[in-house]
Amino acid sequence: MSAKKKTHRQLQKENTKQLILNTAYQMFGEKGYSETTMRLLAERAGVGLGTIFKHFSDKPSLLVEAYQEDLGKIISEAFKTIPEAGIQDQLIHVTRKIYNFYASNRAFSRTLIKESLFLDGEHGKVLDAQLIAFLEKVGMFIAAAVKRGELPPETDVFYAVQAFGAFYFSVLVMALKKPTFNTEEELKILGNLIKNYLNL
Repeated sequence: MSAKKKTHRQLQKENTKQLILNTAYQMFGEKGYSETTMRLLAERAGVGLGTIFKHFSDKPSLLVEAYQEDLGKIISEAFKTIPEAGIQDQLIHVTRKIYNFYASNRAFSRTLIKESLFLDGEHGKVLDAQLIAFLEKVGMFIAAAVKRGELPPETDVFYAVQAFGAFYFSVLVMALKKPTFNTEEELKILGNLIKNYLNL
């Protein structure tokens, strides 16, 4: 059974939303998040202010959606290119790709983390789903490490995943507080935390 064809109105709505996202992406990079008002965004995109609010309930929602696709691609690529074995190497490999994304624009990344942390509504749910999917994949690799004998059989995968998530986020936040974000230095810290927790 073929998929139902989208109507002209549906396509127009999707195109308008993408136009708003593309314009927001450009303006956040040029002017910064705080200086990009919804009114200025509407003017640059050539749409009404009400049109923006039909698609996005607030500026944080717009911020998150404008960048979550990029981050999603990076995470997907990281898992596709992950080493076959060595749980610490695997976790560091994935984290390196993500930390490089945040390190490439430290000031903006601070805003992105701050605004997305407790985001409600539709976009908050999308972010939550992305986080859950990420941690589930991490869990699969930890479970595989247990199965091949790299980790003790009594390793609790759930708690190992939670520990990794806590280490990953705390190191990221502290890195974003520093004057410069040196990915390799932060990965050394993360690597030692993982090593000590998993007894590697």
